[in-house]
Amino acid sequence: MKQKFHSFAGRLTRRVIVMMLIVMTFTSGLVFLFAAGSILSMMTDHYQDILSLTSERTEGMLRLVEVSSANNVDEISKHLAYPDQVLQSLESELRLNPHIVGCAVAFEQNYYPQKGLWYEPYARWTADGSIEMLQIGGPDHDYFMREWYLKGITSETGYWSEPYYDEAGARTMLCSYVLPVKDKKGDVAGVFGADVSLSWLTEQVKNLDLNASKEGVVSLAAFESEHPAYAFILSRSGDFLVHPDPTRILSDNYFKHQGDEKYQRVGRAMLAGESGRGIAELDGVRAYVFYAPLLHSGWSMAIVIPVENIMAPGMYLGLLILLLLSFGLLVAFILFRGAIRRTARPLKFLVRSTEEVAKGHFDTPLPQLRYYDEIHQLRDSFEYMQHSLSNYVDELTEVTTREAAIGRELDIARNIQMSMLPTQEPLGRKEIDIFGTLTPAKAVGGDLYDYFVRDNQLYFCIGDVSGKGVPAAMVMAVTSALFRSLSDGESSPSQVVNGLNANLSTRNESLMFVTLFFGILDLSSGQLRYCNAGHDAPLLIGPDGSVEMLEVESNLAVGVMPGWEFVEQEVKLKPGSLLFLYTDGLTEAENPVHDLFGMDRILEEARKGIQQQPANFVASMEKAVHIFVDGAEPSDDLTMLAIRYVC
Repeated sequence: MKQKFHSFAGRLTRRVIVMMLIVMTFTSGLVFLFAAGSILSMMTDHYQDILSLTSERTEGMLRLVEVSSANNVDEISKHLAYPDQVLQSLESELRLNPHIVGCAVAFEQNYYPQKGLWYEPYARWTADGSIEMLQIGGPDHDYFMREWYLKGITSETGYWSEPYYDEAGARTMLCSYVLPVKDKKGDVAGVFGADVSLSWLTEQVKNLDLNASKEGVVSLAAFESEHPAYAFILSRSGDFLVHPDPTRILSDNYFKHQGDEKYQRVGRAMLAGESGRGIAELDGVRAYVFYAPLLHSGWSMAIVIPVENIMAPGMYLGLLILLLLSFGLLVAFILFRGAIRRTARPLKFLVRSTEEVAKGHFDTPLPQLRYYDEIHQLRDSFEYMQHSLSNYVDELTEVTTREAAIGRELDIARNIQMSMLPTQEPLGRKEIDIFGTLTPAKAVGGDLYDYFVRDNQLYFCIGDVSGKGVPAAMVMAVTSALFRSLSDGESSPSQVVNGLNANLSTRNESLMFVTLFFGILDLSSGQLRYCNAGHDAPLLIGPDGSVEMLEVESNLAVGVMPGWEFVEQEVKLKPGSLLFLYTDGLTEAENPVHDLFGMDRILEEARKGIQQQPANFVASMEKAVHIFVDGAEPSDDLTMLAIRYVC
């Protein structure tokens, strides 16, 4: 027996040591991740700051172009009667804004009869720094159908054109900021344009030092990589305006490259004018992409930093800290190992008593210990556990009995709810064939369907109560009873739904509502009058095999707003048509990865069962849903009702 005790103490000591090693390893990993994450966070903030400063500087320059152009347009408008002074205004605009490569006024057709049909005076910088005046309008440069001209005529606040090669004026790739020129009467005389060269934007990007360091951030220059960082600018349509590969400028589009979903998401965000960052694979390299809009132009700028570059400093620093911490933990492990062994020895006094407690002898006396330390506290804990276990067994017996009673009551409630639904026995009418099912997500649910025939008319409805479980089931029962009561003697679907809304809206402190579709089908003529209350539109499957959504007014759900007037609609069903109604438990059925069954799958399954009888049609749809959810727990009640109008 003594040898057995020592073996137990040894196992306990080894387990404590193993636990300590696990804690040490976990702590080391956390420190490593924290260090690497901190560096990563600082570096991403650093590049975000570079992007923000560059985009702000670029936007500032573009804004200067806009402000200067607006002022120049005002000056030109005052001197439209004097063409020579218009030329002087263009020259003045260039001298005040040396970053503008050229500017022009494209006048309306025959605005100056003596100048001809096309008149577009253009001022540009020459290689020697002087200003040259040209008249570039003509048959070879018909500007009336150019994008910048058409947009400029209609723009009131100014417009940045899409990039293009100017073959007549600046003879370079550029973008133009255009504004309409109006005379004193407010009539458009032409379009003023200020040209900004794409080479200027390229120089702005080239000036970025993406390997620069800042205080607290390790420089990337210390970590060489075969994949350098770079920046690019996209136009509103996704074309590259600036790129380190000159062959891609204006001749390549971001979305021509078939990247993964992350790549596409970054591109969509940039074109949407958003700011942020993401990780995507660009040109075969996984990289961080920092992007921000150039708001005044509608363009977007991005900085691309390969993941291996941006993570390298953090990894190296984290590894250094990890090594130092591991050495310290190893020393602590050696010291604590001896202390753990000594501390475990007093446990032999508790071995026999705890073995008896483990057998269920909760009244077994525990030994008295000499010292009041952690082992003594453990002994007291065992004593407390003895009393707690005894009380727990008594309480568990009581709870088990109570839960069994609740389960029986829920079974009764389910049976009552199912009994409120129409029986599946045939109606005995040759004009129609009808079949419905209801499968609650819990013991009871909030879906409902009902139908009956009166005066050679089929009254039917399907509904979905907000919420689930017992509260929804109670509202379902009230709604089902109201449907039968209000339909008695009433032949207008809208009046029945209005009555339901009035009743359910009264004293609705729980704020529960019901989506509902109610219809009355004349079995002689096939005329269907119906009223929709916020429910999904049914499918109408024609005798020719066509499948379409029944046109419905959305309306509000029943019980939301007292006094709402529900709209009634009607349609004539052809013999052989099938009407399929369902609740959102069908469209929103989820599989284990949370994909939804969705309307596309419903339509696909409906086309397969065009000639099926309602019971088989519903069974096929139910089978398709079960295969799709693949054993996942149902998220909502599932109800389906199929009605075939025979003749």
